[in-house]
Amino acid sequence: MKIVMLNKTAAGLFLLTACNAAFASTTTADVGGGTITFYGSVTDATCNVTTNSGSDFSVDLNPVTTSDLGTTAGVISTNAKQFTLNIDGCSGFDSTSTAAQTLMITFSGGNVSDDNTYLKNGSGTASGVGIGITKDGSTLVALNTALDTGMATTSSDGTTYDTAPASGTLSYYANYYNYGGSSVAAGSVVTTATYTFTYE
Repeated sequence: MKIVMLNKTAAGLFLLTACNAAFASTTTADVGGGTITFYGSVTDATCNVTTNSGSDFSVDLNPVTTSDLGTTAGVISTNAKQFTLNIDGCSGFDSTSTAAQTLMITFSGGNVSDDNTYLKNGSGTASGVGIGITKDGSTLVALNTALDTGMATTSSDGTTYDTAPASGTLSYYANYYNYGGSSVAAGSVVTTATYTFTYE
């Protein structure tokens, strides 16, 4: 799996996503995944947002100030940035099943908070600031939890669900998350999450 690392600019937040997942059929219905790395900073400056496409892609997110983060723990909607995963060719399902199997996605990793709400700052220098993943820019999705993608297997003969889901796009947002309350301090934010696909 190839990860493309971009040069950090001051006041930049970078989301690097490896979408070159190998969807291999397994008995556990583990159908692939990748790694998302978030880089960020808390400053009093702003920068333009740019995106580029490809199997590995990055998303630049504008920085936030300590004032934006406030003094109460929780997700920050300011400068939330959408990212997408283009899904295609998801194997690993039971082609003899007589019921549709739903494709699920799970975000996990060593920096996940104890309550599975946000990603703690890893090697960054900011204090009390992490990253939350949201579906709409404000509502957090649960980490370490299989989430319904809305995609499912279909039947070619009306009996068995033997066909992979049609290709589609999953959209989420990266949000800053204040987990330090009134003790937030400026600096960089660096954290990672992995995503995996399974069928249920």
